[in-house]
Amino acid sequence: METSDGLKSTHIDKSIVLFFVITMLVTATVFAFKFVNHKPCEIVDFEANSKNYRAGDIIRFKDNTLGAIKRKWDFGDSSKVDLGAAPFHTFEKPGEYTVRLLVNDRCEGEKTIVIKEKAFVLDSTRIANFDLPASIKVGDTLRLKDKTKEAVKWEWRFGETAEINSKKKNPTYVYESTGLKTITLVVNGDPRYGIKKKIEVLPSKKVKKKTPKRNRVQSVEATSVIKYAPSEVIINDRPKEEFRAPDIKDSAFKAKLMDVSKKKASAKDFSAYLCDNLQMPMTAKNKKMTFLDFCNKIKGKSLVIKEIEIFRNKKNNCIEYITVQYTRTGLF
Repeated sequence: METSDGLKSTHIDKSIVLFFVITMLVTATVFAFKFVNHKPCEIVDFEANSKNYRAGDIIRFKDNTLGAIKRKWDFGDSSKVDLGAAPFHTFEKPGEYTVRLLVNDRCEGEKTIVIKEKAFVLDSTRIANFDLPASIKVGDTLRLKDKTKEAVKWEWRFGETAEINSKKKNPTYVYESTGLKTITLVVNGDPRYGIKKKIEVLPSKKVKKKTPKRNRVQSVEATSVIKYAPSEVIINDRPKEEFRAPDIKDSAFKAKLMDVSKKKASAKDFSAYLCDNLQMPMTAKNKKMTFLDFCNKIKGKSLVIKEIEIFRNKKNNCIEYITVQYTRTGLF
């Protein structure tokens, strides 16, 4: 369309104008409604009550969010969503889990918890069990018998080497060295059910070589060559008496050791009982040393002897080994 002056005029359809007006009114109405009804999200606050976060343990969660009406719990382990205010949950496997809580379908909070391995509960009926004597001598055979219920596999170590010495149920062993030894038994391949016991290995018995008896016929023949026999011959047919160390009770021996600690006696005062062997091996507080070293160690020191065990030779009554347990009452 052209006007009289030759200029063109632009015409906008009324329907298009109406559409834009209606759209603006609807948008403004929706915005106004949301603005009037808008409520800011509350801070989502929840906690997990448990002493230990371990696999298999029951954990109680609790929502403390103010104004919470609806809840959706996602525990991060692909389990079902829980809608409770204080649900209980168990994580079957150890790991790191992110727990999310959606409150009133619009506010969300999350926490990360670490689940540890399931706690090990010791079954006392599966612990290794065997009897052991207090002591044994070098060269003697130690015989042991396992009494563990339902044991099908055994690993014995007798304390002289770090290796497994036997895999039998009822083993035998012969010690080659003296001292306090630790015997370890592990059953069914599980060290958690193993047990350790100690045994004192004492010196072996000293066997005296017997002197062969003289042939009386030879002695008669030897005397027959003597041209002139002495006018008097004294013959002693009685056997020589064997040496025997004096007796001393364990309590008296203990009292004499206390005298050493009080400087009222010395190691030499024990010579008769030890058959002059002041270098006799012994064990004091689970440490090996000689008797002379022990006396020098306790001389002038304040101590209390709690236990003493004395091993004597049955033939000559000589003391061959001693074990002592004591406590210090002063500064060494």
